[in-house]
Amino acid sequence: MASSWNEHVSDKKTSQITSTITWIAGTVALIVAVCLPLGYFALSYQYQVGEIGTESQFNAKLVSEFIQENPESWRFQESRLIDFLLEEDRIRAEYPEQRRILGADGEEIAISDAFFVSAPVISIREPVMYRGKVVAYFEVNRSLRPLLVTTALVALFGFVLASALFAALKIVPLRALNRALASLRQSEHLFSQAFHASPDPGMICRAEDGRIINVNKSFAQLSGYTLPEVVGRTHGDVALWADEDVIARAMQQLRLGQPVHNLEMTLLTKSGEHRDMLVSSEITEVGDALCSLTVARDVTEQKRAEQRMVYLANYDHLTGLPNRALFRDRLAGAMQRAQRAEHLVGLLYLDLDRFKQVNDSLGHQVGDQLLKQVAERLRQCVRLSDTIALSAAREELFGCTVARLGGDEFTLVLEDIKHIDEITRIAQRIVSALAIPFDLNGHQAFVGASIGITVFPFDDDDLDNLIRNADVAMYRAKALGRNNFQFYTDDLNANAEERLLLEAELRQALELNQFELVYQPKLNLRTNLISGVEALLRWRSPRKGLVPPTEFITLLEETGLIVPVGAWVLRTACEQAVDWARGGMRLSMAVNLSARQFCDESLIAIIRSAMNDAGLPADQLELEVTESLLMEDSVSSQTALANIKKMGVKISMDDFGTGYSSLAYLKRFPLDTLKIDRSFVKDVGVDPDDTAIVRAVIALSHNLRLTVVAEGVETREQLKFLREARCDQAQGYFISRPMGAAAFEVWMAENYDGQIAGTTPVHSVNQA
Repeated sequence: MASSWNEHVSDKKTSQITSTITWIAGTVALIVAVCLPLGYFALSYQYQVGEIGTESQFNAKLVSEFIQENPESWRFQESRLIDFLLEEDRIRAEYPEQRRILGADGEEIAISDAFFVSAPVISIREPVMYRGKVVAYFEVNRSLRPLLVTTALVALFGFVLASALFAALKIVPLRALNRALASLRQSEHLFSQAFHASPDPGMICRAEDGRIINVNKSFAQLSGYTLPEVVGRTHGDVALWADEDVIARAMQQLRLGQPVHNLEMTLLTKSGEHRDMLVSSEITEVGDALCSLTVARDVTEQKRAEQRMVYLANYDHLTGLPNRALFRDRLAGAMQRAQRAEHLVGLLYLDLDRFKQVNDSLGHQVGDQLLKQVAERLRQCVRLSDTIALSAAREELFGCTVARLGGDEFTLVLEDIKHIDEITRIAQRIVSALAIPFDLNGHQAFVGASIGITVFPFDDDDLDNLIRNADVAMYRAKALGRNNFQFYTDDLNANAEERLLLEAELRQALELNQFELVYQPKLNLRTNLISGVEALLRWRSPRKGLVPPTEFITLLEETGLIVPVGAWVLRTACEQAVDWARGGMRLSMAVNLSARQFCDESLIAIIRSAMNDAGLPADQLELEVTESLLMEDSVSSQTALANIKKMGVKISMDDFGTGYSSLAYLKRFPLDTLKIDRSFVKDVGVDPDDTAIVRAVIALSHNLRLTVVAEGVETREQLKFLREARCDQAQGYFISRPMGAAAFEVWMAENYDGQIAGTTPVHSVNQA
């Protein structure tokens, strides 16, 4: 239908344009045919008049001069006067002329030729003056017949030229018009093909009544309506759009001549499905009627993808809980609402205890299951209802947000709190719920949680400060034995600030040479001689003096500074051992390595460099590791220990029995020495259990060909028991306190006269 209208209007406009072009071409041709000869004749005539006038004036002057010479007899000198009329330079053969000299009364005195000059004639007479009076006239008569003949030829040429112009002005534009019309028809054909082949639904409607003229195939496929079902009907008749108000506003905008671009609307298909569309429409002329051309794009899947992206940006994909970004937004909103309502907001910061052990031992998939179960229990513990992936309005209605920040860290935002006891009850409920073992693919796992609590606006009215306060309180709960909750206090904040200050000072301590080593001797219980020393790291702070290791070793590990500090300890210890050996005191040196150092890929190179630079034999160095490193049982740790063993360096397990001790470690790892923790040594001979444990460890170690060192020996009775139990070495305050290198040399000279045991001793640096 739209195509036939276009053809009709095209034929009508073609006829009008053809008539106009013909009229213009005829007018131009007529003007050329008339104006060219007329113009030529007028210009030529003016030229002839000018030329004859000049000749007349010139000859009248010559005659005047002749009269002045012969004032009395000039009339009678006819031959002389005829000479003026017949001078060759003034003869115009192409135009017949007759020249005469007439008297003052018009009588003929002299004439050039007596022949008749054919009409039409141009005649010009100029007076001849003598003493201010006209005494004669010089007259020139020229025939215009040659000019008329030439003008006729020009007219003929003008007619030919006009005919050519008429043909050119009519045929060329018509050809161009035909080409343009052909191009237009081709464009219309291409538009029709593109309209129907477009993947986006499209329709054409009459603007005056909104009736549908045409729709493309994409529209029919998407909507389910065929072309006969919609042509001649309006949107309302078919019920295409769910947004009647939006349709009305769009139509009003189109009537005002303003196009509609990317209007969000909902299409109702024939089957009742709702599709999200972006609609663009504008008014165009089709035939004699104004029509609206509408193109829509189906963005249903895009909308769903965007909603999914919004969900992923705001919710944790594993547990379905709000993530860190949405948690902050919810906390900010809760603070604003609480300020208006004069209520409290409780913020609980929760970190799972022993999650890493479960994740490492049972695998990450099981760890993910644990996190999901924890999230579910947290939802059940909040005051009113579940908060999993609910809309913002619903979560605000319940007054609680449970969020996962990442890893094993969770937060809870409790709104509408009127008394702190309400927060306490929920925290107790969470601790109790998470203390119940989790069933993970047939494995029972015990985790528990450490919870830090802060209250708005009592503790702070700044969002970041509230989160930091809750984090500080959570670390306090971990320090107090885990599986409990702690409220934030100003003292905790002071401790946190002190911790930050210590961290800043630690970062400069190595550069400023504030670290030093002290040495604690180890006694060989068989020879009663000193077999080695254990080096201990000390920090002498300008602000705090000598800082206990318990206050800064953990910070070194958390910040990663343990790697460069540990490298310094290795170099210093090796250099000291070599220095003592040069003085005749060959002692074994032991250096305690933390698990964090094993994460450094350059650890083996650091150990080798420390020994090579100092010149220390490998069998004179022993490295102590903790049970936590062995529990990780990672490939990198096993590889590092194997490489250390290949270098000839001895490996010792420190504080054996305090962690999750497993006899499998003794078989799996290349150990040389076991160190019995002081917690077992202090009650040997008194507590039957500790006594039995120490005897069993010594016997087991000897059967595995391992050296046994007892730590924390403080009494003569303990030393006697260990010697009787055949323990290899002992160290503790009863033997000697840790001392500097110079003091140790003096102590050795005073107590052992410079003698040492025949076996290889150990020099270790304790970083705990």
